[in-house]
Formats: sequence, structure tokens, C-alpha cells
Amino acid sequence: FFVALAVGFVLGGVAERVLIRRVEGGPPLNAVIVTIGLLILLQAIAGMIWSATPRSFPPAFSIRGYHVGSHTYLFGPFDVFTVLAVVGMATALLVLFRFTDLGLMMRASAFEPIVARLQGVRVGNMLTLGWALASLAGSLAGLLIAPLVPPGTVEHIARAYAVLVHAGFVAIAATLAYGYVLGPRELAVSHVEVPVRDLPAPLVGLRIVHISDLHIGQHLDVAELAAHVRRVNALEPDLVCVTGDLVDRAETCGLAFPTLAGLRARHGVLVTLGNHDFYAGAETVTDALRRLTPFTVLRDDAVHVAVDGASLTVVGIDDLGRDWARGVLEHPALPPLAAAVPAGNPIIVLSHRPDCFAQAARLGAALMLAGHTHGGQLALPARLGRRARNLAEFISPFDRGLYRDGDATLYVNRGLGFTGQKVRLFTPREIACLELVRPETLSRVGADSETGRHC
Repeated sequence: FFVALAVGFVLGGVAERVLIRRVEGGPPLNAVIVTIGLLILLQAIAGMIWSATPRSFPPAFSIRGYHVGSHTYLFGPFDVFTVLAVVGMATALLVLFRFTDLGLMMRASAFEPIVARLQGVRVGNMLTLGWALASLAGSLAGLLIAPLVPPGTVEHIARAYAVLVHAGFVAIAATLAYGYVLGPRELAVSHVEVPVRDLPAPLVGLRIVHISDLHIGQHLDVAELAAHVRRVNALEPDLVCVTGDLVDRAETCGLAFPTLAGLRARHGVLVTLGNHDFYAGAETVTDALRRLTPFTVLRDDAVHVAVDGASLTVVGIDDLGRDWARGVLEHPALPPLAAAVPAGNPIIVLSHRPDCFAQAARLGAALMLAGHTHGGQLALPARLGRRARNLAEFISPFDRGLYRDGDATLYVNRGLGFTGQKVRLFTPREIACLELVRPETLSRVGADSETGRHC
């Protein structure tokens, strides 16, 4: 088992240097992970068949025997399957946790100081080591307990353990298949009522459609983008707000923005940039948006939206991050922008990252729209209406959905695109439709179910 873990560790390093660093993009890595999942599934099925029959093999298949209590176990074909599965899973752990955005999120979390002290030992290595130590503890416990238990009972326990382990392998493989095949096709349109104190009558019922984190390119092509544009327009928005991460590469702008320009809203489309837009080149993305679309790009700027004699102010701030994952808690552009808002105007803040929500609330914002987290992209199933526990909790207290701070509301969109891998697990992509209401007429504060429909 430990030899297999060591081989898996070496394969993970080889994958980094030979495959990951030479090939940019997702398809090769997707293929690796899906292949590993299929191998685990095949091993699980074979293992369940072997564990349901007596473990006796012809001498030609036996390498050596080892003793546990009064029993002699042979190293046979079943054990070969198990070793291959361990190698595959150790490799998968290293690839997933070292070389994808999942690893980046965890390294940017509270574990970061520990990882830094270990001088380059990454989360994947730590998890693999933890897995090995847990297995060692289980093996030692079995060696100590087995001599004290009647032989027949030991055999029953061993068979039950084998069945449970391989059933777990099946569950892992099925989860991988769901996340990569069905999860990316799920899309939810969330309807949210936002209470705004002293909301002027002409602004009551104002419909804002919020999209974020499109990541147009490798995992979201122009044809799919056009379909999303049609979905947004079908909601008949008064205002469309896009909170960043439109593209990952500068060359995508010229191909995609003419299609994105099809977004329509009564009072226009407002856009802020995200960290991936800055990676692609903020000035390039900004210039392309202003040339190829009729949108208003807000970069540490504000715009006043007039509606039948009333007015609201939308403030858009540039993305600032403490690192890849976490945003700043105090954005330097917000105080002067908020101070310049005319008295009586409700303030809406557009920020790619949600981290400065407390600051926006202090400065009088009625609503803040953000994205960045993708809702974690991978999550556990939500239980009985509770929030789904997800990976974004490692990087922000505002991982997905609706939050309140006094009179201020924050909505964190789960995004339409993907980063790293084209995978979504219990985290449907999202188009959010928010309606401004007065608190006394509020019927509900919250989003519709996260259950997505296939698109």
C-alpha cells in the first residue's frame, strides 16, 4: 500500500512537469482525471466480485503469504487491482490539489501559513501523507484486534470492510462522472427580492439581472454565450450588471464581445472587471468592451441611472486582491465614490469580489453584487434548505447567495463559467434576477432553490 502511494506521488510530479506545465488549458487534465475515475470504477467492480468469493488462488498467482492472527492471506489478482487503484487515487489527489484552482483556493485559506512553513510541501502532499498515516493506523488497529477476535468473525469483518471500501470507490467514480458530465449542464435562474429603505416609487419593482464569471473561451464558446444572452434578454431586465471575469485571454475579446453585445436592458448594461480580466490585460479588455459593445464599463467610477424622475447610483470598482483568492476588505476607491452620490439616491455597488461588503454597507450601499467564488464550483448537497457547504468557504465568508448587513444586501453569483476544470458539483451555474422592493412589501428575502435545469 505504501509503495503504491509512493508511486502515485512520483506520477503526480511527472504529471506536473511533463503534462501540466507544457499544455495550457483543461482538456488533457480533464482526460487524465476522467480516465482515473473510470479506472477506479473498474477496480471497484472487480474488487467487489473478488471480495464476494473465497480468497484462494492457484500458486501461480500467489507472490507470497502474510499472516494476521491465525489466517494466511495471499497476494493475488485482487491485491494487484487494489495497488493499481491506490496508485491512481494518489496521483489524482496530487493533480487535483496541487495543480488546479481547488489547490489554489485551499492554499489561499487559513492553511496557507502552515503550507508556507513547510517550504513548498503543498496541500496534495499533505493529504496524501494524511491518507497514508490513517491507513497505517487502521492497519495497526487491525493487527492488534484480529488475534482477540474469533477467526470466523475476522473473516466476516474483512469481507464487510472490502465491500464498504469498494462501494466507496463506486461512489467516488459516480460523483466524478456527475460533476464532469451532468453538473456543467445545470443552470438556475434565481429570483430575489431586495428590500431598499426609502426606495423612491419609480424604482419599486426595478428588475436587475446579474451575471458574473463567464470565463468565455475554452469552456464557454460563442454559441453557448449566445444562448445565455437570449436567456438574460428573455427576463426583460431594466438593468443588466456583469461583475467581471468575462475572459481569460485577450484574444477572446474580439471573438466573443460582438455576441455579448446582444444583451439588452431598458437602462443599459454595466460592467466591472474581475481578476481574470486583469490577467488578460485590463486596458485591452476595457478597450474591446467600449469598441465592440454599447456597455458602460465602470472602473472605479459611478453612473447615475434615471428612472421616471427618480435616480439611483451604480458604483463599479476595479478588482483588488490580497492574493489570487481573497479580495481587500477596504477598497480605496469606495469612500470618495460614495461621498459623491447625490442625497436620496440608492447606491448599488458592483465588485468582482465580495470581501469589501462590510465597507460598502457602512458607506450606505443598499445592494452589492459580486461573483468570483463560483459558489465553490464543488459542493456537498444542500440539506433541508440549509446552505450548501462548498470550497469557496475556504477563501471568503461570502461564498454564494444572499447576505445582509443592516440595511445593505449582498448577492454573490455562482457564475456562468468555469475555472480550472469544467466541473460543477451541486453548484448549478446561475443567472440572478433581482427586484428592488420596499421593506414593508417584501414577500421573501432569498433566492429560489439552487436546483438547476439542464441547458
